[in-house]
Amino acid sequence: MLRRAPVLPSLLAFALAAGWLAAAWAQARTQSISAGLDTRLSYNVNSRLGGVDGAEWIGEVTPSLSLQSRSGRVQGSLNYGLTLLERSRQEPSSETLNRLAANFSAEAVPRHLYLDGTATIAQQSASPFGLQSASTSASDNPNRAEVGTASISPVLRGVIGGAVTAEARLTASAVNTRGTLQGDNTQTGGSLALSSMVPGTLISWGLTAQSSETDFRIGRTTRTDTTNATLGWQADADLSLTARGGTETQNVAELESRRTNTWGVGANWRPSPRTRLQVNLDDRYFGRGYSVLGEYRLPRTSFSWSSSRDTSNGGGGTVEPLTLYQLLMGQLASDIPDPVARDAFVRAELARQGVDPLAVARPGFVLSSVSLTERHQFSWAWLGQRLSFSAQANRSVTKGLDIALGEVEREPVRQSGYSANVAYRLSPTSSLSASGSRQMTRATSTQAANDLKSASLSYTEQIGRRTNASLLARYSVFNSTIDPYREAALTASLVMRF
Repeated sequence: MLRRAPVLPSLLAFALAAGWLAAAWAQARTQSISAGLDTRLSYNVNSRLGGVDGAEWIGEVTPSLSLQSRSGRVQGSLNYGLTLLERSRQEPSSETLNRLAANFSAEAVPRHLYLDGTATIAQQSASPFGLQSASTSASDNPNRAEVGTASISPVLRGVIGGAVTAEARLTASAVNTRGTLQGDNTQTGGSLALSSMVPGTLISWGLTAQSSETDFRIGRTTRTDTTNATLGWQADADLSLTARGGTETQNVAELESRRTNTWGVGANWRPSPRTRLQVNLDDRYFGRGYSVLGEYRLPRTSFSWSSSRDTSNGGGGTVEPLTLYQLLMGQLASDIPDPVARDAFVRAELARQGVDPLAVARPGFVLSSVSLTERHQFSWAWLGQRLSFSAQANRSVTKGLDIALGEVEREPVRQSGYSANVAYRLSPTSSLSASGSRQMTRATSTQAANDLKSASLSYTEQIGRRTNASLLARYSVFNSTIDPYREAALTASLVMRF
C-alpha cells in the first residue's frame, strides 16, 4: 500500500537545528571554515556488450564548504559539496548532485539540555542487482539514487539525589530518496535511562526504557519497545564487563505485537590509547545479535576490524568501507590530538594524493523495510614519509525482517568486496597514486549476480599554495547478464581551496 509518511516535521526540525547551529557557531573558541572549488573534465568511452557503444565529454564543477568546531557550546563538523554536471551525449545532459556529511552536539542549557544532530547525502544503488558503476564515474546510471538522511535528538540530563544520573532523549529521523518513494521512511521515538552516577567504580548499574516507530512510505508502520537492566563490573583499569536482561515487544517479525525476553553480555578492553577491543552479544527477537570492534594503531599504521549482526531501518543496507579520510583521522589521533589541526593535515595530504574526502568508496543500496544485516569489515592504513597505503575488505548479508514481505522480497542479499589505494610522493609538489576495487553481489532465486571491477591511476601536481591539478585514467568492467559494459575514462581536474 502506498502511503506518505510525515517526513516534513523531521526535516523541518533538522533545518531549524542547522540554522541554530550556524548562528551559534561563532561562539566556539576553536573553529575552522574553508571552501573549495573542484572542476573536472572527463572523456568517457563506454562499450556495452549488447552492441551499443558511446563516447562523450563530461564536465563537472563542485563548490564545497567545510566547517569544524571542537570546543565551546557547539561542537561538530559539516562537509558539503554541490556538483553541477553537464554531459555531451547522454540524457539527461545536465544534473546536480549533492554530497553531505554533518554532525553536531550543542549544549543549549549548561550541564542539562543538549541537542544532537546528523545529516548525510550520498549516492546509493536503488537495487543491488541493477547497473553498478565506479564511485568516480560520472556516466549516467539510472540505478543510482541520491539518498538523504537527517536526524535530531534533544537530550535532557540531570542528577537525582546526588547518586543517580538521569537522561531523557527524544529522537526523530527521516530518509528520503531523490525521485522515488523507495526506501523513504521516518523514525520517531524516545528513551529514559537511569544509571549510577560515579563512573569507574567497581560495580555500576543502569535501567533503560526505549520505544521507536518506523514508518515506510511504501510499506507499513512497525514499532519496537524495549526495557533493559544492566550490571557492570570494572574488572581492572583496562577491562570492564557488563551483563543485561530485559524484554522486547515488536510487530516486525509478527503481524501483531509480540513480547520476548532478552539478555546480553559485553566486554570493553583498552590496554592503551592505541588499542581497543569491544565485544557485545545479545539474544533478541530475531535471534543472536552481536557487535565486535577492534582497533590497533602504531606510529605509521592503523588496523580496524568490525563485525555486527543487527537491524537496519533503511538508507543503506551494505557495509560502507571507511574512506581514506576517516582512516587517516583515526590513525593520527595520538600524533595530532587537536581535531581541527588533524583535519587540516589530513585534507592537505589527500589533496596531494588527488583523493576527494567526500567520495564514497562503495555505495550501499536502498532498503524498503526493517532488515537484518550482518556486516564484516577489515581496514588497514599505512602513512609513510613519501609512500601511503590503505586497504579494505568487507562482506555483508542483508535480509528483510518484516513478516508482511513476500518470500522473494525476504531473500538475503549477499555482497562482498575489497579495495586498495597506494600513493607515492614524487616531489614536495607532485605525487602518483593507484587504486583498485571489486564489488560482488551473489545471485538469488530470482535475481542474477553481478561483479564490478575498477582500477585507476592518477598524477597530482600542486601548482599553487592552495591549488592542485591532477590527471586520472580509469578502467572499469561490469559483468552481469542484464547490462554488462566496459568503460575507459580520462579525467583532468583542478582543485582550489580557500
